[in-house]
Amino acid sequence: MSDPFNVPDGGPEQVGVLDIGSNSIRFVVYDIYGAHFTSVYNEKVLAGLGRGLKETGRLSEEGKRTALDSLVRFKAIADARGLDHLLIAATAAMRVAEDAPEFIEQIHARTGLVVEPVSGAEEARLSGLGLLAGDPDATGLGADLGGASLELFTVGGDSERVSLPLGPFEAVGANLREADYAALTPMLDEALDGLPSSFDAALADGSPLHLIGGAWRNLASIHMSRALYPLRTLQQYPLDPLDAGLLARWAYGAGRELLFDWPGLRRERAETLPYSGLLLDRLIHRFAPRAVEISLTGLREGLVFDVLGPVAQRRDALLDGCRDFASGSLQSEYFGPPLATFVDGIGAALPDVFGAPMDTRLRRAACLLAGLGKNLHPDYRAELVFENVLYAPIAGLSHAHRVWLALALFRSVSRSRTPPNPRAVELLLNDAQRAGAEALGDAIRLAIVATGRTPELVDALALSVEDGTLTLSSDEPDLLTEQVAFRLRKLADRLGLDYSVSPSG
Repeated sequence: MSDPFNVPDGGPEQVGVLDIGSNSIRFVVYDIYGAHFTSVYNEKVLAGLGRGLKETGRLSEEGKRTALDSLVRFKAIADARGLDHLLIAATAAMRVAEDAPEFIEQIHARTGLVVEPVSGAEEARLSGLGLLAGDPDATGLGADLGGASLELFTVGGDSERVSLPLGPFEAVGANLREADYAALTPMLDEALDGLPSSFDAALADGSPLHLIGGAWRNLASIHMSRALYPLRTLQQYPLDPLDAGLLARWAYGAGRELLFDWPGLRRERAETLPYSGLLLDRLIHRFAPRAVEISLTGLREGLVFDVLGPVAQRRDALLDGCRDFASGSLQSEYFGPPLATFVDGIGAALPDVFGAPMDTRLRRAACLLAGLGKNLHPDYRAELVFENVLYAPIAGLSHAHRVWLALALFRSVSRSRTPPNPRAVELLLNDAQRAGAEALGDAIRLAIVATGRTPELVDALALSVEDGTLTLSSDEPDLLTEQVAFRLRKLADRLGLDYSVSPSG
């Protein structure tokens, strides 16, 4: 892997994606920084191209009008932004509808866009890449539910993929409100029972079943609200399989009518949720996963990741994301690398909370984010830094990782105040994880106080732990004032160590 503290060279800086799905048309513009990319424009139109496909074999006439009007507008936006080449994926309905070739010609005549439907296997491959773009360490089984198809794939290594016609418009038809969902169970079970054993093997070590797609995201969002979950981000939202099964059965059972009129959900999306619950129920029945997790990334992100090139793909998306998130702050850009070297001096004294490799990456991530609060009001800086880090659009972070980073950065600003989301800290971090985050925050604070965020001066400092004593040494003895010794003592107290100050490096 390349040096995470080097600015990435080459590659596109912005790319546009058009996802012509069976239920929605989405246009997303991504800013790219190394292996990290984040949307700067994201609009969805629920055209419902695949609505009625089961009954007629053709695309919805109303859906085609809505889709075409939307694509004309999206193309105008892309042209105005200078996005000469768009990445386009047309999925299941556009693969199988008998009038899809004619509609593709209409799209080209109105917009100049060249649309080529992707195969089911290619859609599964791209969804797998997208999952890894959002969670580079992911393993397990991915399930991407669209309007007309379900893509299943093993995650990582030599992925096995399959595309099944099990989207709501193919399995149920246009009348999603009146369907007898329980009667669909034998058909779904038969389709899932025929899947290869490699899919079961992908979950054998406890790896998650990853759920991709708008319907499952909406169900998970409802679960968050009903459970009073303390975070409001769906990326890598973990669901206990028992909870996921209860949610699924509620969605197509007792909660079905409630979902159709759920506040904030558009009718076209709400109508797909009971079926998505049924399919999730049958997936849990078939595979008995020991963990279920929501992914915000999928096909569109897979298209982007696919064109980044091997150099960018090998970079650490977490660290690239942190550097990009803190961009515009020279304090972060130049202070982070020497700060990471400085705090590594207490690495051995910190609890092993997420495993050594991840602990090291999280310390580096925190150092790259250490300048975030410079433009914030000092009375609210700690709280705003906590919230910004907690919800940062950065890949590769579980919810526990997010809270850990947010707490570390909060403590780098305030040692005694209560974090703004104490329930998230209590629910998602154990005692050792909390202690490790707070100690790192104290170490960052020590470096800031001693050097005024000056990279060259951080290079002149060193932390070390030996025989139960935390030592701060420097070849710049003028830095080792009473105030700096006070901060060192606070850090030593946090770690349960004695402390000393040495004027020579």
